[in-house]
Formats: sequence, C-alpha cells, structure tokens
Amino acid sequence: MAHVSTEPAREPGSPEPGTRPAWVTALKGGALLLLLAVAVWYLIGHELPTVEQVRAFVEGFGPWGPFVFAAVFVLVAATPVPVTIMAVSGGFLFGMAQGSVVGVVATTAGAWLGYWLARFLGRDALYRLAGHRVEAVERKLVGKGFLTVLVLRPVVPNWTLSYGAGLVRIPQRDYLGATLLGGMPGQVSFAAVGAFTSRPSWPALAAVAASWAVVVVVGALAWRRSRRGSQHVPEAGGRGSSE
Repeated sequence: MAHVSTEPAREPGSPEPGTRPAWVTALKGGALLLLLAVAVWYLIGHELPTVEQVRAFVEGFGPWGPFVFAAVFVLVAATPVPVTIMAVSGGFLFGMAQGSVVGVVATTAGAWLGYWLARFLGRDALYRLAGHRVEAVERKLVGKGFLTVLVLRPVVPNWTLSYGAGLVRIPQRDYLGATLLGGMPGQVSFAAVGAFTSRPSWPALAAVAASWAVVVVVGALAWRRSRRGSQHVPEAGGRGSSE
C-alpha cells in the first residue's frame, strides 16, 4: 500500500532543504541557537518561580491574568524551560478541570511553535551537516510519525521532541495528534497536583494516579504497536520496488 503523506505539497520553485544560500542557512541556524542559548542561560542563572510567585504574577494583571498565564505557558512550552511549574500552577490557580484544559492547550500550542521554529530555522543547517543521515531517519519514520511521537511524548522533554520532529519532518498532523493525545495524562496529573495543593481532596489525588496509569498503558500499547510494525518492514522491502 502506498504511503500517503500528510505534509502540504511543496510550492513550485521552493528550494530543497540544504540548497539555500549558505549565509541564509547560517543566519537561520544561528537564530535558533541563540534562542536555545537564551533559554539555557535563564535556566542556569535563575531559579524557577514558585507557585506562589506565579500566582502573584498572574493576579497583577487583574482580569487579563488568565490570558497572560496561557500566553506565557505557550512560550515556556516552546523552550527548554520546564513546563512543570506552569502546569502545576494552572491547577493551583484555576482548579483541576480548567487547569487541565489550559495545560493541554498551552503545551500543544507551545510544542507546535517549537516544531515550526526548528523546521524553519534549523532544518537547512541540519541538512548541510548531515543530509544523508537525516534522510535515512526520515525513511525509517515514514508512516510511523504518530506512533513515534506518542511513545516518546511521556518520557522525552516537550521541547526536545518538538524540535526533533520539526527537524526530521514528521508530518504536522501526526505530530499534533500524538502530542495532544500523549500530553493529556501528564497535564491532567500536574493540574491535579496543583489543585490538591490548593484544596486537598481525594478526587484530585485519584486523578493523579489515574493520569499516570493512562500514561503507562498508552505508552506500552503504542510501543508494542510500533515494534510490531517494524517487524513487517523487511517483508515489505522484499517485495521489490515496483510500487
């Protein structure tokens, strides 16, 4: 069966990755490295805020506080800065249900932003440095983008997965779907922790346990399916290249 790509069609005249002028590639790659360097500098030189500090920051914006919180959450999710404090703060400030919704939407949006930052700024440089290896990885991921992201989502940092998926051109639809599905249990769990800290209750504690149980089950099922699919690759390869 032929693989149908979910990628948008390449625009006529659009250059292949790695074929743009060297100075353009260097400028874009340098911009991506600068963004990462700023995030790492923040992590090294600053302590992450506490939940109380996040609450004071949000309350300072009055009725606009929730929107500011969501916007900051999205930006944090697109960088190496850990999103845990934002996810827990969401549950602490807005309760488990609303905090979970904010966390899922913000992390997915931030992951999407990181995905496109890496693709737009870093893909050409990566192709110039290791084009053949990148193509080999992409061939192995054909038809497996969704499962790959779903398996890695609970265990790999958000920004690492989003940048990696953008660099190796995992289809956007596969990436977003797996990120949304794979990120839900973790975000519900963190929001439940925040809600439990603010207003201790058994439902919040149960939500934490249930969320992580879902993470384990979904990850195990996706891993088994990906393993089963990889075992059929040699068979497909032995049919020839007439397809």
